Amino acid sequence: MVSDIVSIGDKLELKPLSFSEKGFKNEKTYKSQVLDFISEDTASVLMPIEGGRIIPLRVGDKYSLCFFTKKGLYQCKSVITDRTHMNNIYVLTVRFTSELEKFQRRRYYRLEYLLEFKYCIISDLEISIMTRLRNNNYRDEEEKQNYINTLEALEREWLSGTILDISGGGARFVSDCEHERGNMMQISIEFDNESGTRSFHIQAMIISSNKMINRQGFEHRVQFIDILKEERESIIKFIFEEERRRRKREKGLI
Repeated sequence: MVSDIVSIGDKLELKPLSFSEKGFKNEKTYKSQVLDFISEDTASVLMPIEGGRIIPLRVGDKYSLCFFTKKGLYQCKSVITDRTHMNNIYVLTVRFTSELEKFQRRRYYRLEYLLEFKYCIISDLEISIMTRLRNNNYRDEEEKQNYINTLEALEREWLSGTILDISGGGARFVSDCEHERGNMMQISIEFDNESGTRSFHIQAMIISSNKMINRQGFEHRVQFIDILKEERESIIKFIFEEERRRRKREKGLI
């Protein structure tokens, strides 16, 4: 049963399953949260909210669900069977149409590397605006400037953290703050490589956050979201350059 692994309150992602000539493919992702289990194969979840606006997903549409649980990431397929409005909360009813499976993300080589960096938790509104600016999704220069002004007016609390290891797909870091699984964050990091210093500003999703044993602080794991191909390739290049330098040091060549 899904409820043996997934708990009420767990966050989840809904990825639409749309049909093309090549079959089903994943497209846009929505965030939600488990409200209750109606039966063994049916649950109620929050209607997604994006940019402060409720996204009224349609009855009959099919989605791939990814659950952020205490036991890790799990996924299954589903179909929306109903949507309701109760006590000012918009609710979706989803029926699971496949077995729950452990979610396997694409693997990247992970480098142990200590690096101080800055980050901040970002809202759905910020994500929506940054995505529009990143994809040049605006009518004209005036609308573009309005988006920029809105971002600059938002108050951000920048926090300090220390990266413990990093890959092309995400990172593990420690900080003094506890964060919820599914929260989105903006990461600001700098790497020094053979080409000089390179700065990155990357969106990431927190997939785990746990209090450290025998010391203060919390350990977090994040997955990079909406990262440009060039940025990912630059991070992977840095990782292999650093690994090559370490091998040379071990051999006494540096």
